[in-house]
Amino acid sequence: MTTRTVILAALLAVAIVAAGAAWWLFAGRAAHAAVVVTEHAEAELVAARDAAEPGRPLLAALRLKAKHGWHTYWRNPGDSGQPTSIEWQLPAGFTAGAIRWPVPQRLPIGPLANYGYEGEVLLASEIHVPADAKGPVRLAARARWLVCNPEHCIPEQGEVQLVLPVRAATPGKWVAAFDAIRLPQAAPAQWKLSARREGGDVLLEVIGIEETTLAFFPYDEGKVQHAARQQLERSGTGVRLAIPVSAQPVGEFARLTGVLVTGGGHAFEIDVPVMATPG
Repeated sequence: MTTRTVILAALLAVAIVAAGAAWWLFAGRAAHAAVVVTEHAEAELVAARDAAEPGRPLLAALRLKAKHGWHTYWRNPGDSGQPTSIEWQLPAGFTAGAIRWPVPQRLPIGPLANYGYEGEVLLASEIHVPADAKGPVRLAARARWLVCNPEHCIPEQGEVQLVLPVRAATPGKWVAAFDAIRLPQAAPAQWKLSARREGGDVLLEVIGIEETTLAFFPYDEGKVQHAARQQLERSGTGVRLAIPVSAQPVGEFARLTGVLVTGGGHAFEIDVPVMATPG
């Protein structure tokens, strides 16, 4: 074998090794959590713990951050918009629960109002980890969101993934962000709630509360006037909140389901049957 042949063989071997190393580097990056950056937002999968522990539920979330001046949407987007969706792709035996929607902001747009999130939001789901799980495991999802500012709305999407070891888990680097998610709580047991239709309003009465400010965010689309003022007044040992009904409500308005937010920022989930006005 000539010296030239040896040199060429050596160079070829180096090239193959370099190509292989580059491929593994690319594959490693593709297999671990990476931020998906679009024109108006960034997205990634994050977890509350640093591992998937067999037989123990895991909180994972789509971290979605809209650029300054833009927003994404709640489960009920309000007068316009579209809620973010997450289509999970999980290993066999793993399942994902529904999105745990944080309390939204009311976002006025001219004479209308939407419900959503400015800046960063974590849309968490509980992941069932089977008792016989072996790792590492790849959690993946296709996320779709609508991002808007007062002038434009842009549909965007991204494929996000997170690879975790399977072992006893400890709190991960995102645990504080998960703890800070503002989720609605169950209404206090001492509250007595009732609702009735009266003219163009649904009157929600809450006995056992002394709040001076309340706001109702409906789960159902097309039932209330999202931008209209909700008038609050004292009523005996509680308060009465007048919630203006949509001029053309979608479907029967039989229940008042959604989130009640106090002036102090506390949020409570309610589900109250709407009684007809006595005839």
